[in-house]
Amino acid sequence: MNIALIGAELEENLALRYIASSLEARSHSVDIVPFNFEQDTEAAVGQTLAFQPQIVGLSMIFSARGLEFCRLAKRLREAGFRGHLIAGGPFASFNCERIVTQYPEFDSVALGEGEALMCRLAEHLDHLECVPGLCYRDASGAARVNPAIGNPDNLDDLPWPKRTTFHSYFDKPIASVLSSRGCWRDCAFCSINAWYERGGGKKFRLRSVENIVAELSDLFHRHGVRIFNFQDDNFFLPNPAKAVERFSAIRDGLRRDGLDHIAIAVKARPDSITEDSIRILDELGLFRVFLGVENASENGLRNLNRKQTLAHVLNALGILNDFDVHVAFNLLMFEPDTTLDDILVNLRFIERHNENPFNFCRAETYPGTGLERKLMREGRLLGDTFGYDYRLKDPRSEAFHQIANYAFFDRNFSDYGLHYFNMQVDFYLQLVRRFRPELLTQRLRGAARNFIKQTNQDTYERLCEIYDFVVNWEITDEAGLRAFAREARLRVDQHSRELMVRGQRIVNWLEGAYSPQDGGVACRADAAPEPLGFDSAKAEVSMPVIPGLEFTRPGSGWEAVDIFGVARAPIPYNTFRVRLAEEERSGGAVSASPQTVAVPGPP
Repeated sequence: MNIALIGAELEENLALRYIASSLEARSHSVDIVPFNFEQDTEAAVGQTLAFQPQIVGLSMIFSARGLEFCRLAKRLREAGFRGHLIAGGPFASFNCERIVTQYPEFDSVALGEGEALMCRLAEHLDHLECVPGLCYRDASGAARVNPAIGNPDNLDDLPWPKRTTFHSYFDKPIASVLSSRGCWRDCAFCSINAWYERGGGKKFRLRSVENIVAELSDLFHRHGVRIFNFQDDNFFLPNPAKAVERFSAIRDGLRRDGLDHIAIAVKARPDSITEDSIRILDELGLFRVFLGVENASENGLRNLNRKQTLAHVLNALGILNDFDVHVAFNLLMFEPDTTLDDILVNLRFIERHNENPFNFCRAETYPGTGLERKLMREGRLLGDTFGYDYRLKDPRSEAFHQIANYAFFDRNFSDYGLHYFNMQVDFYLQLVRRFRPELLTQRLRGAARNFIKQTNQDTYERLCEIYDFVVNWEITDEAGLRAFAREARLRVDQHSRELMVRGQRIVNWLEGAYSPQDGGVACRADAAPEPLGFDSAKAEVSMPVIPGLEFTRPGSGWEAVDIFGVARAPIPYNTFRVRLAEEERSGGAVSASPQTVAVPGPP
């Protein structure tokens, strides 16, 4: 049987690749179809129909893309697909009955992990009642849910994910790997954790060390992979001593199999980090840790049910920076009960810890999460499951959030935004440190590290400007709010352009250091960035132009509703993205191409 699996493939989609290998082990043919953006719809439909599948699976993970996948399903039907169409992933699972009853293009929804379920579906396509963990539409049009049997306990029984091609950084192929599934905490905002729990069985499961070592060895020796990106929700264990024991066994196994000069990236909670565990991972080749800082306010950490303290955060940052690895984190500065005092605590944290790349945003509400239950219980949940929204209880904090979201939208959320670029600079620096340390001069290192601090410092200063405005703002002064938001956006975007020019020079320098062109010379002098304070106005810079938020555009039709006196229009957090896409499709102000930064040569 031919089965097409459609989902995001910006990096290896391990969920689809595990399902694919499980199906192929049972002699089915599988094609993985990328659907990274809604603009990919026609290409995805064409590739899918050319494969002539009997089953098509859509990986509907996030609420923000839920409607895009629904429209893709409709387009597949319009183009002539008559087989079975199934959706899977956290978003689809928590909205299964709505999907199969309100969107007739779908035949069913998978409620848990997909390997066994998809194999069972292929065997019982005409008897859906025989497929555990499946929600489907019966002959009367009603939704039926088959009881799930739980997620598999033994992850070693799963075949390794299907692999065809590999991304690479510099000349080093990279592969995504899972050493576990699930998490041992229960954060209020985590839909993935809620989804694992919904599937039944054990929420947190580990692969054996032997199985992990065997997969990494295969990737290393057969495919030339040198960078391993562990996609575990939390690579660490709740017991630090057992984590050290596990990491030591992985290290010893990889050494025994001849894996050397490799680099690994992991995700971690701050309360998981110990000096002993990081020392072992450093010996393995640790170069990147995405650290779950989330919030610097103890009040915010409690509201997000993080079960960690600021002391854990500070301890983890200290250890990781001492080992000189790439540390990046996100600050969920805004949650339903955020106060100005909480915002000020986070600003102080940014001020004192500007050496690591970071981003900031609001804690979003997803189906099945503690945050959804809280807001629903309090009558504060807005929107629907395709885009939940809420307002911060404190009106000045809400004003801060709306202004910051507007002013920093491109810097925070664009795939080519300055904060992601800041992470890229440090990422490249660490790869050079791991693979070509003899070419990493102190001048190059200093330039990269200073760029990271300069970017963070600029973000801190712009956020402080917003804070000062909000503290002194007369809540009824909507015109003043709009005017300040526009000015803040202009300042952030202008500073982003200037910093991008300097950062691009550093990336060029790092690339030149890694792959010297002139007879082994590590770096040409003209590849280095100009000293701080150079006239960036001389640089030719092209970046996407982002239209204004509706609340800054009187007459746009969003003036009818008042929210805490902040503005006449509640702007759903997701609406900005949707409106940008609509304007792009209609030929509006948004550039469809990635930003380019053209840097002039030396004078």
